[in-house]
Amino acid sequence: MVEHYVSAHSPTEHWHASECGVGTFLIDSAGRWFHQGDEIKRPALVRLFASVLSYEQDKYVLKTPSETCVVTVEESPFVIVAWHVSEVAGQFGFEPTIICEDNLGRLWPICQVFPLHMASYKGQTIPHLQLNYGLSARVERTVYYQWAEIAKYNERQGSMTLYSAGQGYELT
Repeated sequence: MVEHYVSAHSPTEHWHASECGVGTFLIDSAGRWFHQGDEIKRPALVRLFASVLSYEQDKYVLKTPSETCVVTVEESPFVIVAWHVSEVAGQFGFEPTIICEDNLGRLWPICQVFPLHMASYKGQTIPHLQLNYGLSARVERTVYYQWAEIAKYNERQGSMTLYSAGQGYELT
């Protein structure tokens, strides 16, 4: 089922090029991409860069076969902006699965391969979806509130658990 939803990523793990000097790249906390201070406004170009982005050795990098460029990321490179419950999960023999859409329109199932976890940012604990290549996506506040409405509350533990693909993920 994962292959049904997840967008392809370039095989960056096979590329070992030297660092480039083409200026600075930044991804702000809203998931907007910048090059040398100017926002990259072409969605296709941002998706292309995202397809070669990875997190390795404690830094974000754009990797191509010929060069590697370091990217500054303010919080998380992507943002989960929408979600739905999979219509096709049952066809694959899976439990109901939450499918997340990121700010680039890519789809990610919440499952063992792409688990939900809580991370701290500016003194707040915020849910993040773990993606491939060491990347993650911060869950937008409106999505979090929608999930809080469907999560199961455990009175004894005082916690909320969101279920997807047969797994429980703590939201508190």
